[in-house]
This record gives sequence, C-alpha cells and structure tokens, in this order.
Amino acid sequence: AGREAARAAMAAAGAAYLHPLAQATQVKHILGAGAHAARAAELAAGESAAAHLERTVRRATPGVVDLLKRYPSAPDGGGRVGELTRLLDAALRADIE
Repeated sequence: AGREAARAAMAAAGAAYLHPLAQATQVKHILGAGAHAARAAELAAGESAAAHLERTVRRATPGVVDLLKRYPSAPDGGGRVGELTRLLDAALRADIE
C-alpha cells in the first residue's frame, strides 16, 4: 500500500510534464495518481477501489476532463493499476460524451 501511495504522489507530480503528442500512454500520467491512490486504498484499508474512483470522478475539474479529451483512451496492460486507470478514464469520458 505504501508503494502505491508513493506512486500516486509521483504520478501527481509528473502530470505537469505531459508532452504534446496525443499518445495513449500520456493518459497514465493524467490519471495515474487517482489509479494508484485507489489501489493503495484497496490494499491498506480494504476499501473498494470503485468507491475511491467514484470520488475521484466527482472531484475532477473541467480542466482535467478537457485535457483528457485530447488523448486516446488509456492503453491496455499495467496490471491492477492499469485496470483502475482504464475504469477511471472510461468514467470521466462517459461524463463528457
């Protein structure tokens, strides 16, 4: 859980350094903090990752959603965190489409 919390912090810091190429891998930088935090909650407290992702979607600002629309959907792979990233991506895109 501690490792995932550290990765969430790292992903949050890295989100400021997106490159302009619209590649699916950049979605991991945009949503990685939320996905890693959901995984940390899942491991540490037995909290439902789905509940954490729902809170993340509610907190997402229009600016984040607008930025996300510039990129393709989150890529396959990445284990459980990759799965959480894709769930978060789909939920945010569902709110905008």
